[in-house]
Amino acid sequence: MLKIAICDDEQIVCADIEKIILDFKKESGLDLEVEVFNSGTDLFKFIENENTFDLIFLDIEMQDLNGIQIGIKLRNELEDYVTKIVYISSKDNYDRQLFEVQPMHFLSKPIDKEKIIADIKLALKILGKSGGVFSYKIGHSVHKIPIKDILYFESMDREIKLVSIKGTVYFYDTIEAVLSQVSSFQFIQIHRSFIINYAYVSKFRYEEVIMQNGECLLISQRRRKDVRDLLISYEKEETQCN
Repeated sequence: MLKIAICDDEQIVCADIEKIILDFKKESGLDLEVEVFNSGTDLFKFIENENTFDLIFLDIEMQDLNGIQIGIKLRNELEDYVTKIVYISSKDNYDRQLFEVQPMHFLSKPIDKEKIIADIKLALKILGKSGGVFSYKIGHSVHKIPIKDILYFESMDREIKLVSIKGTVYFYDTIEAVLSQVSSFQFIQIHRSFIINYAYVSKFRYEEVIMQNGECLLISQRRRKDVRDLLISYEKEETQCN
């Protein structure tokens, strides 16, 4: 899923961009989620409340909290250097402060449909969205990792252990919240404590799976049939593709 925010104090601009995105979603079959904001303050409060976006179409000239201020707060206060920002403006001259924000692109009003679509495709490419991106927070910082790089998640009381090809990290969340982010990808919950990426399963046994890093993870009794059926189906698909 690519999570997109549109923020402009002109409602008609927001409506135009939203329609372009939703039409493109229908035509392409891509999993795109859109949130619309008519105030910079509302957008930033939403993000502060532990909500994240992959791509933001952001108006520069807003009355309360303008696009430049939001971008700087996003990068400096929330330490989010991953979210892609496309600035929208009715002017052609851009403030030097924008370089601090490192936007992905600039769009001039009136909005061009093909440029919006091109920016969505570019964000997908940059963020590796063919496999998705998983978002999590450590303190006030938002971190993102390509879903294709994740081996498994383990719930340890209130803490989540994320094991990837790049290493292991810990963050506070629930296993249910993790599953909601990854369930549309190649993940399955094999136990109340484990969610695995079945692309990284090296061997399947009746009571456990062995991951490609050598770790053995327990399968709960009530999930064994579902896990077995899914892994068999996945192996067939892989064989057909190869």
